[in-house]
Amino acid sequence: MFNEFHHQVRGRGHESDGTPGQDRTAYLSRGGVQALCLADGAGSALRSQVGAQVVVQEGCAMLVELFTQLDTGDDAAEARRVIRARLHARLESVARRWGCAVDELASTFLAVAVSGGRFVVVHIGDGVVGYVRNGEPRVVSGPDNSEFANQTTFVTSAQAASSTRLFRGASDGVTGFILMSDGASASLFDQRSGTLAPACAKLMETVAAAPSRRAKRPEHEKRLRRVVDTRLRLATKDDCSIAILARRP
Repeated sequence: MFNEFHHQVRGRGHESDGTPGQDRTAYLSRGGVQALCLADGAGSALRSQVGAQVVVQEGCAMLVELFTQLDTGDDAAEARRVIRARLHARLESVARRWGCAVDELASTFLAVAVSGGRFVVVHIGDGVVGYVRNGEPRVVSGPDNSEFANQTTFVTSAQAASSTRLFRGASDGVTGFILMSDGASASLFDQRSGTLAPACAKLMETVAAAPSRRAKRPEHEKRLRRVVDTRLRLATKDDCSIAILARRP
């Protein structure tokens, strides 16, 4: 079993101009599957924070329901199509309710799910997915920024299905996974070398060591939130969010 931690904080840029934070995270454990999702709303989309919330909630439900299909299926292109279609269908439903275009709900999507010694990772857009395997921090999927740092693919993009990254494998030797938005990656990912910062392993160790019995406000969670709210937030003007699954010792 894995412990989980996820948190997002509004960036200094959004705070200064009075706009809402656009990062969202969510976690779901059901039927022997643990699913953790993160989404970074597009700065150019009017209601991207709404879309990001929809995507992380629907993403968790999708990974729990379709874990075996995504893990064992032999048609990767079809799996990517199914992922994008499910997320997009939910966004279309919400767009109708809000009376807006679906593009106004644009966001990225990062997710990891674990079950029975296997894992599935899904990544659309920028941000970083990493893990620690056999004591070594590694990047599973780096940012999708095309030619320009401020351009990426969103769940609502026409090319989202073909751009979706899908990874799966055995979780033997994996002690933790970390998802981060591009704001958090300013501190936790080295763009030049394409490697995770040493702090990622430390964060996973803190989550792994959390007590199994949950207090109302556990001390480890307070410490982790302070890291996001101060150190990560002060390194960028963007929103910051991280999501961690760490194996219990």
